Amino acid sequence: MNQRILLTQQNNIKIEKPYFQNLDALRFFAAFAVFIFHFFQEFNVYFIPATAQTTFKLMNVVLSKGALGVNFFFVLSGFLITYLILFEIQQKGNFQLKNFLIRRTLRIWPLYFLIMLIGFVIFPVIIPGYSTVHNPWYYVFFLANFDEINHGLQDAINFLTAPWSVAVEEQFYLFWGVALSLLFKTKKFKLNHLLLLIWLLSIGFTLLHIGEERILYYHTFSVMSNIVIGGFLAQLTFNKNTFLMGLKNMPKYLILLVYLAGFTIILLKNKIFIGPMEVLEQSIISLFFAFVILEQVYLKNAIFKVGKIKFFNHLGKISYGLYLYHLIIMYLIQRFISPHILDNSPVFNLALLLSINGLATYFLAALSYLYFEKPFLSIKKNFT
Repeated sequence: MNQRILLTQQNNIKIEKPYFQNLDALRFFAAFAVFIFHFFQEFNVYFIPATAQTTFKLMNVVLSKGALGVNFFFVLSGFLITYLILFEIQQKGNFQLKNFLIRRTLRIWPLYFLIMLIGFVIFPVIIPGYSTVHNPWYYVFFLANFDEINHGLQDAINFLTAPWSVAVEEQFYLFWGVALSLLFKTKKFKLNHLLLLIWLLSIGFTLLHIGEERILYYHTFSVMSNIVIGGFLAQLTFNKNTFLMGLKNMPKYLILLVYLAGFTIILLKNKIFIGPMEVLEQSIISLFFAFVILEQVYLKNAIFKVGKIKFFNHLGKISYGLYLYHLIIMYLIQRFISPHILDNSPVFNLALLLSINGLATYFLAALSYLYFEKPFLSIKKNFT
């Protein structure tokens, strides 16, 4: 973990703000996993030949797990937000809820509402035959995950799907900011008790909805177990938990074994987490994601610090745009381009479609970050 020096406007006292060097790159990998998952969902009809179905089925088994990139985002958000709130309380002696919510608003709202504008206003006007079954009021009030539970299956390709996880994060920011603010004011600040209570509530909710796939994947009460595990990691590392700090010199071969076990669980999750075991699916996978964060931030013998590759860090900084724009690009390419450029070669189709989708998403996200998102982000310094 590196430190960034910030100058407070109130009294010109220098405060070191935590900056976790490798987490930007991890954001990119999470966004890329979701991109690959959606790409194979939407375009596999163009590159699955009858003679190679087994190969593509195997690829699908692996790449379909890319949906878990969203779960990784939740764990990462739980870790970062909790750590930064704890840090602010330690450094300043209080927690300014208003400033926290303004900072989150400046980061989340502009692009989120732009996607809404495109999906509910612009595309219905300029694209013949475009329509959506989604209810815009759910999106306005950051309840898109509940609308996805009700209507998500009714849209063949739907770029209004992606905002569901942003809605969950916004719900989390509001609840977590208020909760930690109240905890701090009680002077007892038993954060671990609150985290445990929320995790138990999430487990109980999951137990009541075993087998209801859409509820378990999209509902706030289900996915909050991911966020809570990130919060546990933040509290333990912030307080320099003896056990976690003892892992700093963990041998590389043990790290490799943990990765091997984690990826095996992910690949076989549909066979492991069946029946009552489904209750623990999100928590166990999130524990592995928490280990990935721990390894990248704290462990000295990490297999490879992904932040060493500067381009990954750049992609991580624009990952919010990569995540929200990629389904718009896929919709436009599938609607207007792919029927006119593809041939009978599945390998050619795969390479061409992947290149076009990837490059178009990258350039749109990069331009959006530079000319649309960054001006809002520059205002955040007024609320540090």
